[in-house]
Amino acid sequence: MKLYLVRHGEVNHNLYGLYNREDEDLNETGIKQAEELKEKIKAIKYDFIICSPLSRAKHTADIINIDNKNIIIDDRLKE
Repeated sequence: MKLYLVRHGEVNHNLYGLYNREDEDLNETGIKQAEELKEKIKAIKYDFIICSPLSRAKHTADIINIDNKNIIIDDRLKE
C-alpha cells in the first residue's frame, strides 16, 4: 500500500506567515496550486481520499480528485 500526503493550497493567512485555525477557503493562488498538483499526480491510481473537514482541505481534495473517488471527511485531521 502507498500513502500520499497532500497539504491544502494557499489561504490568505499563509501570505502573512500566520497560523490559522479558522475555516478559511483557498485563495486564487491556492486554487491554482491545487490545479497544478492535479496535473502532476494525474497518473497516480488511488482508491479514496481522506480529508480534513476544513473548507481549504475539502476544496483542494475536490480539485485533485481526478477519478471522482470517494472523499472521506475525518475530523481527526482538523488542525
